Amino acid sequence: MKILLALRPGKLLLKTNLLDDLAKDSLSRTPFTQLANLTGTPAMSVPMHVTPEGLPQGVMLGAAFGQEGLLLQLARQLEEAHPWQPRLDALWERLG
Repeated sequence: MKILLALRPGKLLLKTNLLDDLAKDSLSRTPFTQLANLTGTPAMSVPMHVTPEGLPQGVMLGAAFGQEGLLLQLARQLEEAHPWQPRLDALWERLG
C-alpha cells in the first residue's frame, strides 16, 4: 500500500487522460442519468415501448428538486393509460 500511495495514482491518471475518456464515454451513452445524479434532482426511467425485436424502450423523466411526487403521479398516469405489465408478459413469452 505504501508503494501504491507513493506512486500517486491520482496524478498519474490525470496525466493519462484516462478519467476524462471514461467520463466522456459514460456521458455520451447516459448524459441525463449523470446530470440527475450530479445535481440531486429526481428522475425516473419509465418503460414505454417494445421494439419489433422485443427490446424494451423507455423514456427518462426529470423534475425540479423536491418534486418526486410529481414524477410518481406521472408514472401512475402513464401506467394507467398504457399498462406495461401485459407488454412485459408478452416479451417474456417470446423469450422463454
